[in-house]
Amino acid sequence: MVEMLGVLAIIGVLSVGAMSGYAKAMFKYKLNKQTEQIGSILDYASLYSEELRESRVWYAAELMNKLGAIPQEMIDENDSEYIYDVFGNQILIVFSGGDGAVYKSMKINIGDNARDICLNLYQMAKLRSGFLWQTLFTRSTEDISGEFANRVYGDAYCTTNCLKDLTLTRMDELCNACTGTNECKFHILWDFQGSKN
Repeated sequence: MVEMLGVLAIIGVLSVGAMSGYAKAMFKYKLNKQTEQIGSILDYASLYSEELRESRVWYAAELMNKLGAIPQEMIDENDSEYIYDVFGNQILIVFSGGDGAVYKSMKINIGDNARDICLNLYQMAKLRSGFLWQTLFTRSTEDISGEFANRVYGDAYCTTNCLKDLTLTRMDELCNACTGTNECKFHILWDFQGSKN
């Protein structure tokens, strides 16, 4: 009986370890999937940037879906305004602008696991620095403190704070601003037309 209890205890410990390992593996899988999903939309936008140049629409997800740019698993048939990544984060795509500037952008609500997702998005954006205008994040609609301080620019627009030069340490510093909030929003902007200031 004592031996059987010992075996059961060992099995219990191994099960807890396996569950923890499985959870970590699933989270890593989701980060990779998110990179694939958002990266494919940006790659499509880059490839067809000239064709999309004159498009002006606030909710551009429906347009991009009609063009075949959005992976099907990101689409909610009941929501034509937003798409959703593998984490269920809401994403708004906008083809618009103001103050004499025109741009295309993607705003990703990164609530839970904000810091890890933020790091993932920076790494994905860094790989596309030649195409992007800038990235930035806001902690919430009400609190936009640091909105200008955390702008990181693509190759054609940077003099300082360049995406291509981002280190993991700097990404970590930037993403720490998302700690303590479930309203952090990561903005990716491209196809900028207007003043570079």
